[in-house]
Amino acid sequence: MQVSEFEDLIDRLGDDVSRWPDAQRLAAESLLATSPTAQALIAESKLIREALTTKPVRAPAGLADRIVAAAAASKSAPEPADQQASVPSNSGKVLTSLLLACCLGSPLADLLFR
Repeated sequence: MQVSEFEDLIDRLGDDVSRWPDAQRLAAESLLATSPTAQALIAESKLIREALTTKPVRAPAGLADRIVAAAAASKSAPEPADQQASVPSNSGKVLTSLLLACCLGSPLADLLFR
């Protein structure tokens, strides 16, 4: 069995090789025993399946409202004259985006880049 055929079978039959038809299962097991590429493909497939079946990560209740309120408050607070020129006008949006990315992106990144 070639790695490309193995990859196609993973896509069609799933990452549980024990559930594959006998002919493909035996060839896949043989390939897995000798091919680091095949081992990486099966590990990646399992990781993706795990990420898709894991409960979604939820932000704490009211987090988005607190972020928006903090951004609005920071926009309405007067800034010293020397800092006004160096801070872009959309800094509240950037801060909000960064906070949301940190809260929601990290668990997904952990799953994808283990």
